[in-house]
Amino acid sequence: MEKSMSVLARILALSLVAAIPAITTQPVRAQGASDAAQSYSADERAFLDGYISRTAMPSATIAGDVTVGTQLAGNLSYHAIDGHPRFRGHRYTHVNNNHVIVDGNNRVIAIHRHH
Repeated sequence: MEKSMSVLARILALSLVAAIPAITTQPVRAQGASDAAQSYSADERAFLDGYISRTAMPSATIAGDVTVGTQLAGNLSYHAIDGHPRFRGHRYTHVNNNHVIVDGNNRVIAIHRHH
């Protein structure tokens, strides 16, 4: 009887594991002045600091955490990042007191910590 219970317990455990959805993770964020799915050089971070300072905008508040990979709404205010080839096609917005770099589809590719 004990052996058959052990077999049943194993079968039940395996079926439960198969029913659990796969765990997804956020991309690893770089350390330093930008939390990024891609890393920026010191010169690129300095460019962003200066550009964001010149084109300052108030911070919008949105529900939830904003992390790399988050899809942002189209109704936020976005600024194109002009003047540097690395950021061609990228824009930034200011949400939840963070400067957020997005691609052309409003997907967060970096969270810039402005100093």
